[in-house]
Amino acid sequence: MNPVIVKKEAFKVAGYGIKTNIASGYMKDIAAYWDTYTGENLESKMYAQLNPPKHGEVGLCVSPTGDENVVYLLGVIVEDFTKATPDMIQIEVPTAEYAVFTTPPVDLTKADIAQSDPLAATVKATWKYIFEEWFPNSDYAYDESKVDFEFYDERCHFRPDATMEIYIPVVKK
Repeated sequence: MNPVIVKKEAFKVAGYGIKTNIASGYMKDIAAYWDTYTGENLESKMYAQLNPPKHGEVGLCVSPTGDENVVYLLGVIVEDFTKATPDMIQIEVPTAEYAVFTTPPVDLTKADIAQSDPLAATVKATWKYIFEEWFPNSDYAYDESKVDFEFYDERCHFRPDATMEIYIPVVKK
């Protein structure tokens, strides 16, 4: 799995999310949030309210206080925050150089997502590959001063070749 290295200018993300804590099992909180996001139809509400110029959701975690508290945001890229409502989280992602990984395709047309989500499994496996295999063997290091994120667009909808992208901020070693 070879990433594409790209420079991405700063951008704004607005949407819905949760505040959680790394020490208290935040991954379970994030997984549960996805169920809420779908169940309460927050995606449709977000698109209707924000009317982003392009389809695609950004999933990212930030630590605004620099400690174990994190905010997980699932939002869209917006030109500005003028259409965001008070219940939405707003984050500006700084300019960075990224290694962009596209997950291996999975068939979502036959999957029973309630039982087992093959896209979620391949996303998790891709994150593991990035940090356990790619970084140790690459010419890059993780840029901790920037923000990594996941990008979901029409390629991850119920298709036989569903995929998404993971953006990892990098610097040359």
